[in-house]
Amino acid sequence: MLKGTVEVRCGDIFSVLKSDERFDIAIFNPPYLPTHPEERIGGTGWFDIATDGGVDGLSLTKRFIEEVGKYLSKQGRAYFVFSSLSDRKKLDAYIANIGLKSKVVLSRLFNDEQIDIYCMYF
Repeated sequence: MLKGTVEVRCGDIFSVLKSDERFDIAIFNPPYLPTHPEERIGGTGWFDIATDGGVDGLSLTKRFIEEVGKYLSKQGRAYFVFSSLSDRKKLDAYIANIGLKSKVVLSRLFNDEQIDIYCMYF
């Protein structure tokens, strides 16, 4: 159960934040499926926006990882979704390169993939 104020903002990852804002919790549900250009559906684009994580499945996740430390409080936690169809070694390297720690806090199997919820913290 959450206590306190929850504010939802819509924007391109951190574009809606001021540089001095800090958060205790950040939650990110990126498009995380590895997708080649020929696999995109096209049309109105909503499905591609929701699922297309780029060739390695990590294109937006990497951007989130690179910037989230600027906006977390010292006790803060950042949670995001990861698919086993993407490259876990590459993901873990991105996290290690920015100096945050991480752990998988929840995993579920769905058909041919495992979905993990990662937690990053200082």
